Amino acid sequence: MQQMINRQFGFGVALAVAVAVNVAAAQENPAGPDAVKMPGPVKVLKDFPDWVTSVACAPDGQTVAVGSYEQIQLFAAEELEPTRKLKVASGFARSMAFSPDGSLLAVGGYQAIDLWNTADWSRAGTLKGHRGYVTGMTFTGDGKQLASSSEDARVLVWNVQNQSSTHEFRELRTPIQSVAFSPDGKRLAYAVGDETLLSRPGAAKLVDLESGDVTEVTPAPEKAAMDVTFTSDGSKLLVGSMDEKVYVYTADGKADGFFGGHSRPVNAVLVTAGDRLAISGSGGRFKKMNEVKFWNPIDGREYATLDVHQAKVTDLALSPDGKRLFVASYDGTATVWDLQPLLESAGLNDTSDAEMDGEAAAATAAITLAQAITGDRLNATAGETKTIRVGIIGLDTSHSLAFAKVMNADNPAEAVAGCRVVAAYPHGSPDIESSVSRIPKYTEEIQKLDVKIVDSIDELLEQVDAVLLETNDGRPHLEQVLPVLKAGKPVFVDKPIAASLVDAIAIFEAADHYDVPLFSSSSLRFMEAAQEVRSGKYGDVLGCDAYSPCSLEETHPDLYWYGIHGVETLFTVMGPGCEQVSRASTDNFDVATGVWEGGRIGTFRGLRAGKTGYGGTAFCSKGIANLERFKGYGPLVESIVHFFKTGEAPVDQAETLEIYAFMTAADESKQQGGAPVRIDEVLASARKQAHQKLVELKVLDR
Repeated sequence: MQQMINRQFGFGVALAVAVAVNVAAAQENPAGPDAVKMPGPVKVLKDFPDWVTSVACAPDGQTVAVGSYEQIQLFAAEELEPTRKLKVASGFARSMAFSPDGSLLAVGGYQAIDLWNTADWSRAGTLKGHRGYVTGMTFTGDGKQLASSSEDARVLVWNVQNQSSTHEFRELRTPIQSVAFSPDGKRLAYAVGDETLLSRPGAAKLVDLESGDVTEVTPAPEKAAMDVTFTSDGSKLLVGSMDEKVYVYTADGKADGFFGGHSRPVNAVLVTAGDRLAISGSGGRFKKMNEVKFWNPIDGREYATLDVHQAKVTDLALSPDGKRLFVASYDGTATVWDLQPLLESAGLNDTSDAEMDGEAAAATAAITLAQAITGDRLNATAGETKTIRVGIIGLDTSHSLAFAKVMNADNPAEAVAGCRVVAAYPHGSPDIESSVSRIPKYTEEIQKLDVKIVDSIDELLEQVDAVLLETNDGRPHLEQVLPVLKAGKPVFVDKPIAASLVDAIAIFEAADHYDVPLFSSSSLRFMEAAQEVRSGKYGDVLGCDAYSPCSLEETHPDLYWYGIHGVETLFTVMGPGCEQVSRASTDNFDVATGVWEGGRIGTFRGLRAGKTGYGGTAFCSKGIANLERFKGYGPLVESIVHFFKTGEAPVDQAETLEIYAFMTAADESKQQGGAPVRIDEVLASARKQAHQKLVELKVLDR
């Protein structure tokens, strides 16, 4: 069913209760009765080493660039045959942009932007300044300036000629996903949001480059903002969001409507055909519905839908004449589409009729861009809640029994209701005696909670909807989690997520590859006082000292086994952004000192003698907070249940990996006599090994 919603009610209220001013008859085709049937793709570009993360078309229409892991593949745009490969300095080519005159191609990778001369494809320079992946790039119309956004929560504006940074715009800790110059080059827009923390709203901001004034769009997207683009006249800003909408704002950041036709997060948006055709790509969080939607940004009418990709759509690009569309996807392909049939059927070839008289414009101004929730979705929401069947892998830890007792209580608390442990595979560590010896007792105890014991992980997966990977030993986690991910089951991996940083990265990359929600955390993250500090109750966090027991296990890096609890507390308070770690260690104590971006300092003290416990002190701009009030596993279990119900991970995977990089760097510092070790270097080395490991395990092709 399509529904047009009055603009006064289009924001801040649920679609289900919005006021409809015009409701079309329900159709089997979600694009409506006038939907255009799109022919198949002109070509599927494949044989890339990994995900396809970016795509761009040269202004002269002669070359298409497709980005993947550590390479750019160039194609002749007309014949769609490969012509050349370019090497990406580090990691994925997350973003790309041609200069307006076509003389340069900018490629955003991990912590660097490579500039290529398109005349001979020689390297023109490298722009360094970001501390994470470069997520978006945009040139001004005259090509003199380039803006870049990054996971490091910054936008940098570069002078292209001398390759220096001239302006910086910074968020506190939240990644910036995309950036766009207005057509006149006087304003800059960027999208803000953490795609792994879906309980947090997103933001989109407009910067006046002359005055430096920053305006935040209102109301903000409900979840992370993923992409921004201006209309060709600069009068409107479109923002794609993890909440499955494309928001439309006026040039001054005021709400102008939204398009709600997607069923997955919107990762890419562009506008063409005289601003009368919007194209948006979606996918992620769950399987299927990796769609490209074609719709009218004036009245919200949906023209067509493409649904051929097997994983999320990551980027979109148009040929200069607007007649060919290039779609990048995590399924390792890029598809090419002829838009001429759509443009003709929708009457969009001729842009001369784009103007409308005052009466028509006034009528359009009373309409938002929204599509109503279908009847089926309403029924699914209103119907009886289905119990989520949870399976446990590993009965060699007390967590298994504790979590099952909370979920399987006769009268569970509202926050954990709806999930029940129904099956368990007991085997975990093969040789850690303290773990192996627990299995018989915990197996007996968990059966009293009406939990079935199974003989294999495959048997478990046939009987459950979600999984708790509880094996106390981190070494088998990668092996144990792969069948869970291949089966498409959301999974919580208890600490330590792995026994090496390489395996930790491989686990997250495999989850991304199979498009399955996964998170890992210590229960100490959810300590009440730590959460209060993280939320800003005491102002900006300037530093933190955290402590916990730190017993050692020879099969794991020193801090992974039990020090993880205190390190997780430290990062809960400080957030990501640690740059280097140094460590002092004796038989009974460890002190690992991290230096964060901006000069903030955080420490972890590991205790192996005397009275031990969990806690710390947070030093903030408005006060000093004691980190206490740890209330056990309840808050963690509540977060796990919410995660199983929604697919929304409460912890950013990048932050989790930084925690394990911190602990790995601490080990390296100990081996080097306490010398500082850089986090980015530790991560870069481990990422390459993790990728190769997944290739060897045949998770990735190469």
